[in-house]
Amino acid sequence: MSNKKVKFYFIVLFSFLLFSCNSKTSFDEEKDIIYHMLKKHYVGFSEMKKQGFTKDSWKKVSNYDEIKNLFDKCINDTHLSINNNNGFEYKQNQVFDKDSIKSDDPYPTFIKKTTSNTYYLRYNSCNINWPDYANFPNLAYEALKYDYIVLDFRSNSGGGNGQQYEFFRNLYVENYKGKIFVTQDNWSYSAGEVWITTAKFEDLLDFTLIGTHSGGAQVYGNCVSYEENGIFFYLPSTSFVKYLPKNYLGEGKGYEPDIWANKENMKSKLESLGLDLSGIEFN
Repeated sequence: MSNKKVKFYFIVLFSFLLFSCNSKTSFDEEKDIIYHMLKKHYVGFSEMKKQGFTKDSWKKVSNYDEIKNLFDKCINDTHLSINNNNGFEYKQNQVFDKDSIKSDDPYPTFIKKTTSNTYYLRYNSCNINWPDYANFPNLAYEALKYDYIVLDFRSNSGGGNGQQYEFFRNLYVENYKGKIFVTQDNWSYSAGEVWITTAKFEDLLDFTLIGTHSGGAQVYGNCVSYEENGIFFYLPSTSFVKYLPKNYLGEGKGYEPDIWANKENMKSKLESLGLDLSGIEFN
């Protein structure tokens, strides 16, 4: 190999190493990015400060474990998540019921079934851009004819709850007198925790919550994804603190059901209450 080629390959290798070193974000640089992203984009930042999050406390943090410990003290939010390419990930823990069983239905699943006395709707997504969910309010007019309505929102990761509000409002305006059963499990999150909407109609319609605890992601919402220098953020932009029902147990704990059940015994428990669930399965 000629001296010119050796020199060329050496320059290329040196440039690559130099670029790699310069492009790698240091821990202190990551801290600055995280701090400014939270301050600029996270709706819960002011609440963090009330819980003791200060510039001084942040400056003292020297590793990822200390970041997690400080966040655990100052953040109450199961929506928020932060991670990077170095293996760091922060997301708050959830309490799981030992008898809760996640649904096997693919995402998204919409099922509408009717029996002699029951109107059954299955949604495992609240994505407002999903046509089946966007049409949810209009189905209230069909449901009026039935003694029972089952809203199966198990393992629903959330989205928007305006459609739920319109569905229940339509039932109320049309003077629905039947019973409404709302299902949930540990994987029902955010708008998938339908009780945040039903509570507004609790004194106007007859609701029963059946399942296990919901996931508990209610304090904040309307999350936005960001990325900066290899750090990925999922940050809520709206606070729902003043809209939370009284029976909300907290982030990661959710709502306690009126009737305990999982997908294996939910059908039999509902049938024991008089519902005809012929041809309906809780997968």
